[in-house]
Amino acid sequence: MEKLNTRDFRFFIGSQCLIKGTKCEYISIIEGIDLPVNKVITSHGYQEPSKVKPILRKFENLSRHEVEGLNKLWPIERISRTTFDSIKLDAGIIDYLTSLNVDVFGWIERDLATDAANNNKI
Repeated sequence: MEKLNTRDFRFFIGSQCLIKGTKCEYISIIEGIDLPVNKVITSHGYQEPSKVKPILRKFENLSRHEVEGLNKLWPIERISRTTFDSIKLDAGIIDYLTSLNVDVFGWIERDLATDAANNNKI
């Protein structure tokens, strides 16, 4: 089973996540990472990376306003909510999309993150 490492969470600091507890899952916020001890820092304390699942959005769930923001920043791309695969993902676009909690790495499909649209706990 594929797992995220502590460093992977750096893209989603400030984002909501699900923490898999021993008896249940609960929502928390990713506040940072601690590489020397290999932990994700959440609003509920230090967590093992394997117990933390970021709550992300699929690209097609961007609002019209968010897509307009993308097009203002990168007008050459002419981005729509259905063209994610054709976008040239440079560092600026990745940074912008991850700030919107968009799953640019395919983590939802690989069960490494939770889809915000399907999460009834939010």
